[in-house]
Amino acid sequence: MTSGSLTFGFKLLRQFSAFLLSGTVIALIWANTNDQGYHAFVEAALLPADHWLAHLLTHGKTTFNFHFVVNDMFMVMFFGIAGKEVAESFLPGGALSSARKAAMPVMATLGGVIGPILVFFTLYHFFGIQGDVNKAAWAVPTATDIAYCWLFARIIFGAAHPAVTFLLVLAVLDDLIGMLIIAFYYTPEVHPEWLLLLVAALVICEGMRRKGVKSFWPYALIGGTLSWFGLHNTGVHAALALVPIIPFMPHQKRDAGLFADEQGGDTMNRFEHFFAPIVDVGLFAFGLANAGVLLNAESFGGSITWTIFLSLFVGKTLGIFTLSWVGKLFGLSLPKPMTLPQVVVLGCVAGIGFTVALFVTTVALGLSSAQGWVLPEGAGDMMKLGALLSFAAGPVAWLLSKLLRVQKIDK
Repeated sequence: MTSGSLTFGFKLLRQFSAFLLSGTVIALIWANTNDQGYHAFVEAALLPADHWLAHLLTHGKTTFNFHFVVNDMFMVMFFGIAGKEVAESFLPGGALSSARKAAMPVMATLGGVIGPILVFFTLYHFFGIQGDVNKAAWAVPTATDIAYCWLFARIIFGAAHPAVTFLLVLAVLDDLIGMLIIAFYYTPEVHPEWLLLLVAALVICEGMRRKGVKSFWPYALIGGTLSWFGLHNTGVHAALALVPIIPFMPHQKRDAGLFADEQGGDTMNRFEHFFAPIVDVGLFAFGLANAGVLLNAESFGGSITWTIFLSLFVGKTLGIFTLSWVGKLFGLSLPKPMTLPQVVVLGCVAGIGFTVALFVTTVALGLSSAQGWVLPEGAGDMMKLGALLSFAAGPVAWLLSKLLRVQKIDK
């Protein structure tokens, strides 16, 4: 096999998020054939609690295990790349560079957040769910999986359809809101004095930018490390460490577009070009660490499962469509040739919560004890299963596009 074939094969696996999917499948099989063995692997301490490195990183608040390494350290790169796309969107030519261009995507994004929350609380009361599930899980269905949404949008609308870019902008903004929810809501105890480390990181990064430092490594290693410790000790989830650092990296004068195929040579794009393959492969570990859900009658029959799933699937679709329709009433316009029926399909695609929904679920479950939330037995498995089942929104959106006769634009 030639190197060209290997490169093409690897690109194809990344494009279809095969690493994340395979990690998820293995976790499901493992958890349902040997649940104790699966959790022993994920939760086993990699270092003794009194080891200097474990103590430095966890401060004794949690175990330094595979789950911690993946969710608190690896996901820094995942959210860093998402942050890079947000930062570029505000550059001239970007999707958020002016109020006129940003208005409709912002309206649709708000619909994609408000809709799931309203459906969640409606179903929460309808099913009479016990305990503090409302406090722990309301934010889970606000999430949108960028990778799988991009994949299904290209399949349904075609690579050159403006709906693809519109959906990506929506998904990136949605995840930005998700980051803010994690930072402010899922932070049980705030120690603001540690934010001085974050301030120091930003000052150093701005100094490097003014001095003309072009390599992304000093920004990631110096700024990112200080930011990680600052957020971690403040109480904010440390996976967001690179989000405030990314905008200080030297960048192009104009935005080439979200996830543009042609990467620029600036620091910000070289950061993404280097880390994107690592993140795509590393999502295998994320799936393995977080998707070990028991697929039993209790999980599938649990009202929490279907509350999360329907909040994503129905809430996203209705919310995005409704506020896009309201936007048109106020004189805002969709990118041509997008129509409101196509927005229904787009909203359905956005219902794929998957990766980010799983991440928010994991954060919520990790804080349940600290917050004093009382969750019913098996609630964690149900919340995760609801997030996983949201993958079905992609195939359903494809069928819906056939019924509505959506025309693909590939060139």
